[in-house]
This record gives sequence, structure tokens and C-alpha cells, in this order.
Amino acid sequence: MNPKTSKLLQQAGKYVLLGKLTLALEQYQSLHESEPGDTTIINMIGDLYDRLGDKEEALHWYLKLGETFEARELFANAIAAYKKILKFSPKNSEALQRLAQLYERLGQGTSAKPLYRIIAQQCMISGKHQEALSALGRFSDSDPTCYKSHLELARFLEEVGKQQEACEAYLKCATLQVRKGIRAPAVSIVERIFRLKPQDRDFVKSFFTLLHEINLTDRGLEYVRSCALDADLEFKATLGEVFLQNGNLEAAQEYLLQSSKSRKTYPLTLELLRKLIIRKDTHSSLNVADSILETSLQLRDGLTLKRILEDLLDLDEKNSRTLKTLTTLLLRMNDREGAEDYSRRLLIVELSKGSLVEAGDTLNKMAVSCQNPLYLDLLNLLNDALVEASTEGLQETRQRMVRALEQGFLETEQPNFCHGLDLGVSALDLGMGSETRMEIAEDLQFQLAG
Repeated sequence: MNPKTSKLLQQAGKYVLLGKLTLALEQYQSLHESEPGDTTIINMIGDLYDRLGDKEEALHWYLKLGETFEARELFANAIAAYKKILKFSPKNSEALQRLAQLYERLGQGTSAKPLYRIIAQQCMISGKHQEALSALGRFSDSDPTCYKSHLELARFLEEVGKQQEACEAYLKCATLQVRKGIRAPAVSIVERIFRLKPQDRDFVKSFFTLLHEINLTDRGLEYVRSCALDADLEFKATLGEVFLQNGNLEAAQEYLLQSSKSRKTYPLTLELLRKLIIRKDTHSSLNVADSILETSLQLRDGLTLKRILEDLLDLDEKNSRTLKTLTTLLLRMNDREGAEDYSRRLLIVELSKGSLVEAGDTLNKMAVSCQNPLYLDLLNLLNDALVEASTEGLQETRQRMVRALEQGFLETEQPNFCHGLDLGVSALDLGMGSETRMEIAEDLQFQLAG
């Protein structure tokens, strides 16, 4: 501070001591012009206006004092300045706002919260609904884990006719109550939401999730139907997602399979499939896999489905249906080598079980799709055995075929390998035989099973 300013400051101080407050105020205002950032001078001007009875002007300078401290990040001093205002003007809205915002800035939400409540109440009394809503919003945001603040906001929103926003606030309140283990009040809040009848799809999704969590799933489904959302494929996927997240795989499967062709639900259905495999539910897993096979191919994600199906096969290496699904998938992916491998394993299983009709069908497909002439030879061998219609001879043939599939060649003293389809037989004729042969195969299959 330069000597001239120092001298003026001393003179102003003398005026104060002598009780010449107006002269002192003029002197301090002159000093403020040369030293606008001096907080001692700003505070003194406010005090002088207060002593002269000009409360409004005193408040103006005290607010300026708080702003100056805030700008310098002297937050404790700023808080003291705003509290000074509230001592002689407890309802000063600007001081309340600035102090609350400063507490929020410092991460002291619990200190800000009662201030926002006061601001909201003042705005309600004066009919400033939008300002009241803003304050209540800040009131609930200042302590996000306090369900009571969300409840207070929700009630006011409902009172002023903002039903959708009220539903959102009620839902937050009920969700927080459930998280805190307070379920009975949450059910009461849920009734308020039912009364308001929200129709927004995203909201209903979140609402249903909460209802499922508090064991009101049936009522939630009734509400979904009342909103005509149960016929919507996208919302069915939503229901499936909710059940999947809560571990209800049966219900998740019911809804997800109804929208399994949707690319949006594909990742959810994959997750469901993985969880079913972990549960060792082979039958349901295969139903899910079959439902998404086409979508998997369209999304060029066949390798993912292949790996999951291989995990499923680990549960039961002789499961014919799993082997068939893998074979179909790999053929559609144009993975001939992989398809041949699983077809061979499938054929061995079918022959071992005496499933002659299925084995013939599998061999027929292998002879057409694979380049290995062994499969055509095996098909002929099976047809010849069926013609003979001897149970003993057929059992021996089955054993020969299994060994051939395991070794990669057919044991015979005089090999009569056929190459490709150069026999004048179309792909549709391979292994089909006559109706008589089919009847023989089915009869022998029944005997072998017995």
C-alpha cells in the first residue's frame, strides 16, 4: 500500500472513532476505488452502511466481500461473510444460494442440504414453483443417498402437476429405501407410482426391475400388460434382461427367445446361454443356441457361438443334438473341416446307440458335403446290412463302421472304394434306399434299442 493510501486509511479510521460515520464512509469508498480488492476496506464499508441503518446497501457490500474471498479461493472467509449476512437477514435468498453452492463446491453436501430446503420453502410460499423445483433438485442432489429428500421433491413435483418427473423422484426414493433394506416404505412409494400410471417405456423398465426386486413381479407383469407393452418385442427383450440380471433364467429364456432374432438382444441371449451351461441345463441351452444360430451368422459371430457350444459339449460329449447344432453352424460358416470332425463324432454316437435312421441321414449328408470317399463306402455298407436285415450282421457292421470312422479307413480284404459321386447317383438318392429299406432300418433300430 502506497503512503498516500495509508494516510487516507488512517484518516478514515479517525472518522470512525469520532463517530463521523458518513465522512468515514466517503473516505473508505475513495480507498476502495484505488484498492478494489482490499477485503478489509470492503468489509468496513458494509459495516458503516449497517451502522448508518442502510441494511440493503450493507448486504450488497457483504455479498461483494464473500465474492472476493471466493474468487481468491479463501473459502472459509467467504463462508464467514455469507453467515454474517444471514445473522441479521436469515431469509436472504442470495446469501443462502451462495453459501449452499459454496458448500456443494467444497463437497459438504450435508451442510448445503438444509439451506436448499429453506430456499425451496421460500420459493413455494412466494409461488415461484420453478425456482422451488430447482432448489429441491439441488436439495436432493446434495445428498443423493437420502431417500427423504427425493420423497420431498417427488411430492412437490406431483403437487405442481409434473407427474413424469414425480414418478422418477418416487422411483429414486423407493430404490434407495430398498438398497438400505427398508422395504415396507418402498412398497408404499410404489403405490404412489401405480396411482400416477406412468407410460414411458424406459421408466416402466426401471420400475419393473424394482418391482421384481421387492417380490412384486406378478403385479409388475400385470402393469406391463395394462400399458400394452407385453406384446412389444423390444419390451419383451427388456423383461428378459431384467429376469436375466436377477437370475431367473427360466423367465429370461421365455422372453428373450421371443425376440431372439433381434440384434439388440443377441448379447443378452448369449449371456443367458452361458449361464444355462454353467447351470448344466443342456436341453434349455440347446433351445437357446438353436434360436440364435441364424442371428449369430448374420452378425458374423459364429466363432463365439461355436466356442459356447463346445463348452456345452464338454457337459455331455455324446449329446447328439449338440453335435448336430455344431455341425450345422460350421457348415453355414463354410468350415468344412470342422463340420466333418463333428459329423464323424455324431455318426459314431448314432451308430453306438443303434440309431440307424439318424446314422443313415448323417452319412448321406457327409457323403455329399465331404470329399472323403470313405463316407460313401460306409453308406453302401450300411445299406447292404439293412438289406440283409440280420440283427447280428448289423451289429457287426456297426462295429466295423465305428472302427473305420475312428481309424480313417474301412477294414476290408478287397477294398472297393468309390470316389466322389461318379456312380450315376444324385445327392438326393444317396443312402435314401427304398421305403422298404427305411422300414427295415427302423425295425432293426427298435430291436437294437430293445
